[in-house]
Amino acid sequence: MNDHNEDRSEEQYDISTLGVRAGIRRSQFNEHSEALYLTSSFVFESAAEACGRFTGGQDGFVYSRFTNPTVSVFQERLAALEGGESCVATASGMSAILAMSMALLKAGDHVVCSNAVFG
Repeated sequence: MNDHNEDRSEEQYDISTLGVRAGIRRSQFNEHSEALYLTSSFVFESAAEACGRFTGGQDGFVYSRFTNPTVSVFQERLAALEGGESCVATASGMSAILAMSMALLKAGDHVVCSNAVFG
């Protein structure tokens, strides 16, 4: 959270505090609230680092359509509010439906769905 409360875990905060503070990572500028990262891509120190990140072998941000620090803070905050271990944010309702379907269904499964579903 911040330097003054490093010994407190997020579970010890009230839900209203979690709603505005969970997941925050301060930059070198020590801003009061989370910064917005309005970039499409990130810089790599070497081709090997880029390869490691793109293949998932190394942690770090690659491309904002996948994720970025702003989305990561949102996901951590929502997980904290819901009491979950983690969270996945999607760009649209349809992408959320697809992600859920791809995770839970296998070849040959059937889905019963209303024709009025809006995603």
